[in-house]
Amino acid sequence: MMDALRAALSFAQAHREQIAIGAGVALLSFVGGMALVAFVLVRMPEDYLEKEEEEPFLPGRPAWMRVSARIGKNLLGVLAVALGVMLSLPGVPGPGALVILIGVMLLDIPGKRRLVRRFLGAPKMLSFADRVRARFGRPPLRAPAGSQRSSPPSGR
Repeated sequence: MMDALRAALSFAQAHREQIAIGAGVALLSFVGGMALVAFVLVRMPEDYLEKEEEEPFLPGRPAWMRVSARIGKNLLGVLAVALGVMLSLPGVPGPGALVILIGVMLLDIPGKRRLVRRFLGAPKMLSFADRVRARFGRPPLRAPAGSQRSSPPSGR
């Protein structure tokens, strides 16, 4: 038992810098993921889950700007999905599934609305989203037909 403890302490001393970098990356991924999730949930309109279609992207802007922004939005979505997959791995702290959901929300793929509505409309997810929104003084998301909250949204 003591030999294992000595070996662990020796390893930790020999790799102190790598352990610190790993801990920093883990902390950064957790805090960054949570901040991203909170930002998106707070900025989301309360009727997002009820809408059938998305609003036009950058209406009234020149075509080159809409196309460029749409490409950038999709690239950001792919990066968010990749980050979410990384955060979903065992041992990596962070809200992986929610970051994947945000990435999917940014992508222009068929069936996206239905997927987001199904995932975010789940009782526990909807309850979590409403708690985050309440913390920032935003009204709860209006649930799509057929979904129920696991508990009523609470304020501060």
